[in-house]
Amino acid sequence: MKNIFKTLSIILTTTVLFYSCSEDDVTGASMINYTSPTVTLTTASTNVVVDESAIDPDTGHVIAVSASIPEPVMANLYIYLEQTGGTAGSGDYSINGPIEIKAGTTTGSTSVTIYQDCESGVEGDETLTIANVSPTTNANVTPFSMDISIENDYVNDVIEFEFDWSGEYTYTSDVPSEVTIDFCESDLDFVLADANGNALGYIAGTASCPEAGGFGGLPDGDYIILAEVYSSPFSAEGLNVPMPISVSYDQCGFSGGSFVNEVLNTDTLAGDVIPIATVTVSGGYNYTVTPWE
Repeated sequence: MKNIFKTLSIILTTTVLFYSCSEDDVTGASMINYTSPTVTLTTASTNVVVDESAIDPDTGHVIAVSASIPEPVMANLYIYLEQTGGTAGSGDYSINGPIEIKAGTTTGSTSVTIYQDCESGVEGDETLTIANVSPTTNANVTPFSMDISIENDYVNDVIEFEFDWSGEYTYTSDVPSEVTIDFCESDLDFVLADANGNALGYIAGTASCPEAGGFGGLPDGDYIILAEVYSSPFSAEGLNVPMPISVSYDQCGFSGGSFVNEVLNTDTLAGDVIPIATVTVSGGYNYTVTPWE
């Protein structure tokens, strides 16, 4: 008798479970009720004018773009921006990732950065149109477009230099034993002077080896680059060994060059000032660099 009731109980339970599943399939009810939100994109202005000469060369000109939805949803939303028109190239700007609206929130943002680019030394005006054109999963995005004008009166008139005198020399002293000296133990600074040798300021004046620096905004004319010997630990040893200075230079958007100057040696005394190159400026930003001989 107990076995009969047990069997009947199993049948009834199975029937109830089957009926529940069948009822769910019939109604089409879902565990998640999701409605695609409408995303609105905004920025301070959809017509932006950027003066390239005023752009910070380190950070660029940053334009924020925000996205919002009326109420939170249960999934992350990603809205992609891209260039849809204009003459600007990839080096002129960057889109700093998609806009992400995280689940449970209603806003997100990204930015478009305009750079002080130097694809060429002198660029004309450029344009850039940024828009959302890719479909966004699980969301409806209100059409958005932003026009950016890059007004380019910017001319790159800065020339950058690197001065490198690193090297070693090994000799036999009176002991006798071998001694190796490191040329970088000499501290050299580099000064820009006018054609008469009057110092105008330091190009590079730290304790580093190599040294790097640059200048710009000079009137047309001839200038002299001087190596100023701040310290010379080998001058008392009487070695008279050449200590070459490798000079390389570059002007972004224009051609650069390099040369080796051998006017310096280990006997050079602290305080000495030695010409290593002349620089001719023409047209405000054209440079001709000639090694000193």
